[in-house]
Amino acid sequence: MSLHGFARGIGDVHGVVRTMQEHGIKVIGPFRRRNGTFIYSLAECVVTDHEILDLAKAGKLDAGGVSELTAKIKKDGS
Repeated sequence: MSLHGFARGIGDVHGVVRTMQEHGIKVIGPFRRRNGTFIYSLAECVVTDHEILDLAKAGKLDAGGVSELTAKIKKDGS
């Protein structure tokens, strides 16, 4: 990915996070892992920027979509 593509991707995530926050969904971050991955705290789960963008692409930027994602993360993590 080019530097321009990287910046556009980060901007996309910030826009999605702002939209979620405007709808009352608590999103904290970004934080950066040592490997360069950007992560966020979402409903007491750690999610990546890719997972947030996938929510947006699926049109699930609501409480139901967040619950579905975090339930999957909790299931896969245990």
